[in-house]
Amino acid sequence: MILCILAVMVFIIFYKLFKEFGRTQRIIINMSDNDKEKLKGMIDSILVKQSEHVGNSDNSELREKTDALREKFPDFMPDSFLEKAEEMFDAIFNAFANSHHYLLKSMLTENLYESFLAQIERRNAKNLRQEILLKHKETRIDKIAVFADNAEILVIFDVSQMSAMVNNEGISFDNPKRIYRDIIYKWIFKRTFGTDNWILSKISIGTTTENAVSASAEITKDGVSTEK
Repeated sequence: MILCILAVMVFIIFYKLFKEFGRTQRIIINMSDNDKEKLKGMIDSILVKQSEHVGNSDNSELREKTDALREKFPDFMPDSFLEKAEEMFDAIFNAFANSHHYLLKSMLTENLYESFLAQIERRNAKNLRQEILLKHKETRIDKIAVFADNAEILVIFDVSQMSAMVNNEGISFDNPKRIYRDIIYKWIFKRTFGTDNWILSKISIGTTTENAVSASAEITKDGVSTEK
């Protein structure tokens, strides 16, 4: 009895799906010539916009560089790289705020690590600690460069950041209200051929993409070099 009921239910479901599919077909087949022209115009317009977007010189150059990078690193995929870059971004700031030297050293070039280390030592000498909170708004690859023995990727991080230096009583003198700022970071990640990991080699900062400073990360109280 139960099998019979199930069979009837399956038949009803397939009948309704077939009927709905058939109705959709008839709408398309019986579309008026005027509606067909409108639909064709919409499709042509979409294709033109896509062509203009994909065909510009910047994207074309980036695609070429991506292909060249994949020849050196077959495992490179832009989406997974950006996901990893965001993880490293958060991890580096977290390690800097908590003075985790080992983690910083594993993710930074030697020169950049020394810059972070100098700032941490100045902060500790004043018996202060760093508070940093981040909200990601956009992360994207801006440029790719392939050299003789390594490759570099310039990544744009558009974030909202709260940074404050705090004393033992929890009081901040540089950002007492814990205000967030919109910041554009330009980070250069570097990877040597034959290795598995990307490391951070340079940092710059600005309030917009256009005025982000080109600098090699001289650390300040906010964790990166800033333009006055």
